[in-house]
Amino acid sequence: MYRAMKIKDLKNYGIPSRIVDILEKNYSRDLLPIQEEAVRKYGILNCNGCMGLPRRYASRNDKKGASRNDIKGSGNDKKGDLHNDNLMVIAPPSSGKTFIGEIAAITQAIHLQKTIYLVPLRGLADEKYRHFKNLYSHYGINTVISTRDRSEDDHNIISGDYDIAVMAYEKFNYFCLMCPRFLEIVSLVIIDEMQLINDSKWGPLLESMVNHIDKKNKNIKIIALSAFVEGQDALVRWFPGRTLISYQRPVELRKGIVRDGVFKYITCKKKEKCKEEVFFKPEAVRENCFKDYLLETVRYLLKQGESVLIFFATCEETQKWAEWLASKLDSPAASCALEELEEMEETLSRDELKKTLGKGIAHYNQNLSWEERNLIETYLKKGEIKVICATNIMAMGINLHFNNVIIALDKIYNDEGNYPPNYRTSLTFAAIENMGGRAGILGFGRVIFLAHSLALQNIYKKLYFKYLGDNNYKHKVNKLSVNVDNDLPTYLLRLAVNIKLNYEKLKSHVKKEEFVSLKSQSRFEDNNFLSGYWQFAFNKANMDKRIEKALNTLIVNGLISVNKNGVLSPTDSGMLIAAKRIKVETFLFFKSWLRYCKNGDISILEIIFLLALSPDGKALPIPFSKVVRDDYKKGIYQYDYRKNYWNKLLRLIFEQDGEDKELFRDEILMKKEKDETTSLEDYIIYKKTHLLYDWIRGKKNVKTIEEEYGLYRGCIYGLGEGFSWLADSLSEIAESVGWEKKINKDLNKIRISSKRLVEGVQEEGLNLALLYIPGLSRHHIRRLVGAGYGDENSLRDVSGNDLGKLIPRRLVQRIQKRIKEEKDIQEVKKQKLIVEAENCKPESAILPSPLKTISTTPASLNLKPESVSSPSKDENYKPTFATILEIDCNRPDRIIFEGKEVKLTPLAFSLLYLLAQNPKEVLIYDYLINTIWKGSQDTTYTQITFHLSKIRRAVLKTICHNKRNRKKVKEIFKVVSRRGIMLNLEEDKLKIS
Repeated sequence: MYRAMKIKDLKNYGIPSRIVDILEKNYSRDLLPIQEEAVRKYGILNCNGCMGLPRRYASRNDKKGASRNDIKGSGNDKKGDLHNDNLMVIAPPSSGKTFIGEIAAITQAIHLQKTIYLVPLRGLADEKYRHFKNLYSHYGINTVISTRDRSEDDHNIISGDYDIAVMAYEKFNYFCLMCPRFLEIVSLVIIDEMQLINDSKWGPLLESMVNHIDKKNKNIKIIALSAFVEGQDALVRWFPGRTLISYQRPVELRKGIVRDGVFKYITCKKKEKCKEEVFFKPEAVRENCFKDYLLETVRYLLKQGESVLIFFATCEETQKWAEWLASKLDSPAASCALEELEEMEETLSRDELKKTLGKGIAHYNQNLSWEERNLIETYLKKGEIKVICATNIMAMGINLHFNNVIIALDKIYNDEGNYPPNYRTSLTFAAIENMGGRAGILGFGRVIFLAHSLALQNIYKKLYFKYLGDNNYKHKVNKLSVNVDNDLPTYLLRLAVNIKLNYEKLKSHVKKEEFVSLKSQSRFEDNNFLSGYWQFAFNKANMDKRIEKALNTLIVNGLISVNKNGVLSPTDSGMLIAAKRIKVETFLFFKSWLRYCKNGDISILEIIFLLALSPDGKALPIPFSKVVRDDYKKGIYQYDYRKNYWNKLLRLIFEQDGEDKELFRDEILMKKEKDETTSLEDYIIYKKTHLLYDWIRGKKNVKTIEEEYGLYRGCIYGLGEGFSWLADSLSEIAESVGWEKKINKDLNKIRISSKRLVEGVQEEGLNLALLYIPGLSRHHIRRLVGAGYGDENSLRDVSGNDLGKLIPRRLVQRIQKRIKEEKDIQEVKKQKLIVEAENCKPESAILPSPLKTISTTPASLNLKPESVSSPSKDENYKPTFATILEIDCNRPDRIIFEGKEVKLTPLAFSLLYLLAQNPKEVLIYDYLINTIWKGSQDTTYTQITFHLSKIRRAVLKTICHNKRNRKKVKEIFKVVSRRGIMLNLEEDKLKIS
């Protein structure tokens, strides 16, 4: 009889009991249907190619169990068997797909394999990193992080000193191109938020990453986690592996329309007819009045004691409607949240939250700081906050649940509504499902559309519910494409990085109006130029000349080279441009400045202005006030306020004696001051420069900067992060042209500026910012530095009470936790060094005496003779052993490794003896189980790798546990990914008796 799996059943798949206890404590005792399906039938817990499935849990016919009509699997037959291990999970938010990635990563870690966990944003990376650290660090699983602004663990990722590495998309792409060998030891790559492949910003990058792994690292397994997307069939066909699609929700979801006070809804049960629930009386609302419908609906839901999430299109709308609802509703205050908010740094959004939290209402968008978002999330879970007005940021990566979701928008902005060159697109069916996925607590959830007019009622019925009722995502959508005419050199360079690009064939395909894709190296070679998931469109006019010009730019500037067969390859500089995802034009602009700038005389203002002038700096968005947006749409341009920033910048230049700098002279001093020559682009450049200069100096508080520039902290932070990445790119370009040796002082100034731009701190506070303590903002850092606590060492010596006088208690606790973690890490390293020193300590020497002679011949030590010219032992002498491993069948309790006795258990000896009979051959797990364990049903590959690791540890303990020996022993007693294990020794180095 079928029984749904519980988390404790994961023990049967090799998950240790302690890990199972952690999972049960933090999730639930039962696996959700999609999680069970992934474990049973898609092998997400497989490691090294061995299934390891107990027979009683192997795949079977589940017809007698729970219905699986809403869970579908598909294979990609076109891809062949090589891709059978790759898996893409497509499911709504809160359906449990993130858990699939988590247990897959943990499984790899406990089997000594490496996992890369990819997310799009720094905030999501921080959250995932803390999640793994908090849950699994005590078990010994080492988690590291790498994002645009966090590079403290980069050396660990390159050297392989980690178990799970949480990385941002862009940083992973950088590693793939600049340090490609780092993937050689990786077993699994998890790509979270895969639905972003339909986004024009992230999509081409995601496609390139997947193709890179699939083409160059076929031993790596990919697990992609995606919410619903438009054109889902196209994504399934493109992905190089199998697909698991689930429409099931953990709880019943009631999707419906409120009209005249009645909520008419459908559920996922197809045979059930439309049901009704009365929210309010018809006379309580006016026809065609959205405000009335919103107010009465929220009022009814609050009376039921239920939480409500309301989606709006822009940040501005979330703030406006949260304040309006707070002014109309009589609901309990979020008292504890307000008390904690009072201790936070003063910001505009903090003031706005204080107004609404008095009624248990909040807004949630990109404008908030991390501390403010964390406060809202915390007190929503505690039940103090009942209503949240949010942008669709809440639909991605935030694991929060509500009783009800109200979708109060019919359009989505392409980016954020405060930017002038902006447009709206229709709300898609996939977007509705993903937003609605946040609904569901205690048995059911509601997704609510407010039909405040008859026209809207008909639209919702005929358009959205026609598809939502059937779980239908197969309607056709336009092929995704990007026009690359404006930046053809950058596109061609990225193409050359990903495939073998032949100039003549490229022109031929473009003439035929075929689209160029980064999909596969074989496209040009096979003359079968099929496009990938994304297409890149060109204007066909004068294509030959434009391609010739773009390629000439790349060749002349040393970004690509051409071999005798006409194949283009990227140079080191070209690879750097592709890795940093900057434009060719930006690289050339930076390189030009590096040639003419004055050595030893670079200022922070000059660096920021340079970044703002670059093509990539210009492309970084900055919000505008409603007045500017309205004027922009009407074609009205007011120049007086623009000249204000120009005058301020001019004053700063003269104050710093920078008028003789070529950059300032060409871009500021030599420009005419006539109104008609002032452009919107110049205004934006000047504003960004002033804003980030004030931000990085750290003298003005955040609220003052917000008021002065008309921006919120979240926007300033995002701009600072983008400029930090550009500054880091500038520093790497400077290194590539020899600055590290010649102009080290200026190079360090650029590097420090890159780090300061993220948090907006002075140089004295940089050490505290680099501790990456959540919520430790520039305001708190300034207070600590002012009191004499400028680094971690000074914080170790201060009491919690003294710190509590400067910063909030919650930050004191986080600092103390961080210091304790660092202390524990250092203690572990110290003990490790002591053990290594003891293991390496030579036996007590017996001094020669007239009465006794000690034989020290090479034969007695099993060493090759030492030549006269050989260095002494004091000069890094490394003995070479004729026989590395000796195995005696009559002594199953030990082996001889490099002349030293190593104690082993009988089972470990049996395993090693079997490997020694087949040196240099990979023995698969099934063969080992059938030979040594006689096919026991309770045996999995876990036991094999466990005993092999015991052999390694025993050998290292005997011969000295250092880095060189670890590498050597790992190579001799070798795990071959997804196949088995082997004794990697030549026969002449092995002796069996």
